[in-house]
Amino acid sequence: MLLTVEPGIYLPGQGGVRIEDVVLVTPQGAEVLYAMPKTVLLTGEA
Repeated sequence: MLLTVEPGIYLPGQGGVRIEDVVLVTPQGAEVLYAMPKTVLLTGEA
């Protein structure tokens, strides 16, 4: 089975972000096939 883990945050009037990791689940276990970096990068004014 292939699935995605997609946490997101949305701030009214400011915008939002969603990151996605792709995970392969087999009888032998789970393997992350593609993972987005979890670092925070701020641009512009907060």
